[in-house]
Amino acid sequence: MSPDNTTLLYFSPTATTRIILEEIAKGIGKDVLAAIDITKSEIRTQAPPEFGDDLVLIGAPVYGGRLSKDAANYFKTVRASGSPVVLVVLYGNREFDDALLELKNITVDCGFAPLAAGAFIGEHSLSNNEFTIALNRPDEDDLEKAFSFGKQIAGLLGRLENMADLTSVNVPGNFPYKKGMPVSSFPFIDVTDDCDDCGICVTVCPKNAIDETNTWSTIDEHCIYCCACVKVCPRQARILKDSPLRDKAEIISKNCTRRKEPQIFLPEMRS
Repeated sequence: MSPDNTTLLYFSPTATTRIILEEIAKGIGKDVLAAIDITKSEIRTQAPPEFGDDLVLIGAPVYGGRLSKDAANYFKTVRASGSPVVLVVLYGNREFDDALLELKNITVDCGFAPLAAGAFIGEHSLSNNEFTIALNRPDEDDLEKAFSFGKQIAGLLGRLENMADLTSVNVPGNFPYKKGMPVSSFPFIDVTDDCDDCGICVTVCPKNAIDETNTWSTIDEHCIYCCACVKVCPRQARILKDSPLRDKAEIISKNCTRRKEPQIFLPEMRS
């Protein structure tokens, strides 16, 4: 079985999911036909794609043990005709809980045929100068493992004649899924006097939740707590204020110091 092209489909506010998908694609060794970045709100309003025979790599970050709601809602609108799919979630060294199972179930309902799955580690969205959590991940070792995962997928495709020749890809998780991030909004980002009005925060926000007219403050009811605006600020002028999320960052930074490694899940060939 040899799909002609590879398509990447991802939600990646802080770029960690995108980086891992790109490295997996390099390992697979097929041309990337398209990279559909649904982090951008304007992309999520466009008609969703339909897939045929191409290999699709779908990825998203884990928020509170679940997929981002914006990513999940978009993925549910995509349609496929038995297209082989590689499923990837990125989590911040705590746990990925039910997110990978959620992604698998969504893609199966959309008509995809899961070929492989992986849970990789990226710097936690709440990681900051005060509380570091999986700092600078994915690192070189993570990228090597993503590339190797891609090579394994390429080998599987080379031996495969039909998706029916594979057993199901089993991934961890529970259903009903756990509750994800809180639905209530509360202020948790302060903008300090170091802000120089560069506006970079606006360009990375996936929810248009930065108020340019009000000292670049966060529109709390739109925010999904991805902290992309905090991480991208060149002046480090966006900081976590006292809030339940800052408390959570402190707890995770203390309790999740042991380095976790990527986990991959591959099917077996039917005899």
